[in-house]
Amino acid sequence: MPDSWYNAISREAQDGLSATEAVSAVLPGGAAVGAAIGAAKIAGGAAGGGGGSWSFDPEEIDAVIADWKALSEDLNADRDVFQVGAHANAPSEDQPSGAFMQSLTEGLNSLRESNVSMLDYVQGFIEKLEEAKRSIEQAESDNSGALASNGAGEE
Repeated sequence: MPDSWYNAISREAQDGLSATEAVSAVLPGGAAVGAAIGAAKIAGGAAGGGGGSWSFDPEEIDAVIADWKALSEDLNADRDVFQVGAHANAPSEDQPSGAFMQSLTEGLNSLRESNVSMLDYVQGFIEKLEEAKRSIEQAESDNSGALASNGAGEE
């Protein structure tokens, strides 16, 4: 079971925190990257002045996003099992066979609902990760531009 996002980030703030570690600390969660950034800033300031940092590595986030996209593809592939019910026939017209077919249909319907729910969640999480990545990249670009215009990047 993963740590709470705050504990994971607080513990690692002293040594720096990668994007993958921050996201992994809260999976399966909501706006993981956004929460991790805020918590890392708080933890870095509250960690006794150790100068911890939160690092953003676009390749790491891309790898996390790729893993979630692969999960989405797997969930889509799992939908093939729903065709079983359409092609299944009771071996006879007796009550046990009818009850079995009813159970099979109910089970497949529950499985379909679960699959749809998981797929919706995964696709929403992918969108949030991609949005967070864009937001972080934009903020880094803005900050780099501000530093360069102030001469802070020059030696």
